[in-house]
Amino acid sequence: MASLGDARIIVVGAGFGGLTAAIELRRKGASVRVFESTKKLTEQGDTIQIASNATKVLAKWGNVLRAIEEDSARPPILSCKNSKGETLHNQDFPLGYDGFPNLYPSRGRAHKLVYEYAASIGVEFSFGVRVSKYFEDESHAGVYIGEEKVVADAVIAADGVHSKARALVTGVPENPRSSGFAAYRSWFPWESLEGNPLVEEIINAKEDLFWAWIGLDVHALVMTNIKMKYLAVFCTHKDTYTVEESWNFPGKKEDMLEVVKGWDERLRAVIEGIPPDRLIDWKLLWRDPAPKWISNHGRLALAGDAAHPHLPSSGQGAASAIEDGATIGAVLDRAGKNDIPLGLRAYENIRFWRACLTQRMGWELRHTWHRTDWDLVKRHPEVLEMHQPYWLFGADPEAYAYQAYDETVACLKNNKEFVPKNVPEGYRHEEWTMEDMMALEGDSKKPNL
Repeated sequence: MASLGDARIIVVGAGFGGLTAAIELRRKGASVRVFESTKKLTEQGDTIQIASNATKVLAKWGNVLRAIEEDSARPPILSCKNSKGETLHNQDFPLGYDGFPNLYPSRGRAHKLVYEYAASIGVEFSFGVRVSKYFEDESHAGVYIGEEKVVADAVIAADGVHSKARALVTGVPENPRSSGFAAYRSWFPWESLEGNPLVEEIINAKEDLFWAWIGLDVHALVMTNIKMKYLAVFCTHKDTYTVEESWNFPGKKEDMLEVVKGWDERLRAVIEGIPPDRLIDWKLLWRDPAPKWISNHGRLALAGDAAHPHLPSSGQGAASAIEDGATIGAVLDRAGKNDIPLGLRAYENIRFWRACLTQRMGWELRHTWHRTDWDLVKRHPEVLEMHQPYWLFGADPEAYAYQAYDETVACLKNNKEFVPKNVPEGYRHEEWTMEDMMALEGDSKKPNL
């Protein structure tokens, strides 16, 4: 039986993907050290979707899922509206699949709970540390922290959209590029809205609300969290800044209001109530799907946004990163310390098609909302739905990785194509780029997979 018992793994990045990989590898017996560039984790941030394909993973981590669920929003309906506030379609939102919930928690609080669990099981953390370089050879991989060389058996690079590891893996010295859009984001206690009759319907609702307004090149979202008495607001707008500038900086309420000038007064009233220090302007950076996630010697693997950055409209950014981490833990458990390169290549095979597909689904929904075919919506309003198919939300990434491991290893050893079963039946992956997706922005027709 393969063993990870004395394997040393470095994880770069303490986001959801990095933390999941660290936890799952530690649960399988490896020694794990995480390097994170921020000096400390905080509970700041807005809301995030942790779908049931991810909560199946979290359910194995002590009390983590229960604690996150305690104050998560769980809206039963997504209500799509036009800019005037007229309801176009109400989509029933499943509260979960197979007994595992779809959750919308505070991003910062959920993140902190996952980190605390990782630390409690022996994952080592170094904060305020920037990796200056990655390296590998046939038997080891590691990082440089300044001039200090840190060696391990493998490195999981979950270092985000600005990943330094990606260039080593792909051989292409590329930089993240703008998607052409940024988004105003806010998460604040709704007490600042109380007393305004325009928002009474929102803050006095008996269940969590999820409303989406759509218009040309703009969509806005409002979600309430009754348990916390908080409200999240999200509004896309054309990006007017250069890629080199910060991707996350304070937003101006008057600029946000200008984006939705003439729109539904309920939405504008919510924006008016945003506390001045609670608004950020978040650049939506992008990279093309990485053509490969594993380095030449097989000891450095990309995960999360470093491999496959998702637009928020996918609803799967966090879940996809968590799936990466769960898959890495399972395949390296099967491969053992002596076959880490084979295990990581199996991880890429198992996850690649699925992650590229969920990336593209986010682009397609944004396209549908930004370049709406109104005649089609009148006939088939369901085209506005944020898809939540069972093949995606009902998946168990760890179980599938164990199940698929032998088949994908046989394909790798015999140089045969592996066709994963964690995608829609009959689906075949086709390569695409950001330019392909951006070209759709000028086309009013709904794109097809």
